[in-house]
Amino acid sequence: MEEQHEVKKAQRSDRAGDDDDKNALEWTVFAISLVLVLAILAYLGYMAYTSKPSTPDLTVEYFHDPAPHAPQRYRVVVENKGGETAEEVQVELTLQRDGEEVEQAELSIAFSPKESKREGWVIFRENIRQTDSLAARVVSYKRP
Repeated sequence: MEEQHEVKKAQRSDRAGDDDDKNALEWTVFAISLVLVLAILAYLGYMAYTSKPSTPDLTVEYFHDPAPHAPQRYRVVVENKGGETAEEVQVELTLQRDGEEVEQAELSIAFSPKESKREGWVIFRENIRQTDSLAARVVSYKRP
């Protein structure tokens, strides 16, 4: 009787999946995965706890960027330093001579995520050298 019990026990241990012992590779993969998941959760928790919601804070910079077929081209950089995305950003650049507006150009940017930069180009017809100044400003934007 005892002999039959030993035979049945040996037959059970030969079947696949009955052995719950894990090898070193499985334990290593488990440990690394656990550390990564806990680190990501800790980082997301920290970011959620420390982030302070704020409105978009848009600044505009422009640089003369002539091209062979567009000598009056300007590169416009819109930077969002705020804590929220801005949609449908409208930027206006104005050439002025003696306090009078000579020409106006507009640039539309679909969206500007928080803490990002977006750029575009505008081209004027008037010669920049024949004007006094160039002014740029954000005209409007929407919050998503």
